[in-house]
Amino acid sequence: MSASITLHCDTLWRYAACAGQLITDAATVTEAREAAKKRGWRIHPDGNDYCPNCSGNRIQPTVNVVQLRPDPA
Repeated sequence: MSASITLHCDTLWRYAACAGQLITDAATVTEAREAAKKRGWRIHPDGNDYCPNCSGNRIQPTVNVVQLRPDPA
């Protein structure tokens, strides 16, 4: 059995929301957020997560799925 933690961008506009997300195989939310930070996501102290495009970060995401752990043999 495997599990994943998906971070969703929390940017909201008047009639829409950002569809940005990052899927990880992290064991904890903290681990997922650390991986996201390395890929340009901004983690706000209030707990909201913002994708690189919405956070104004110039790092552009290259992948939407991040594998942190090796595949079991």
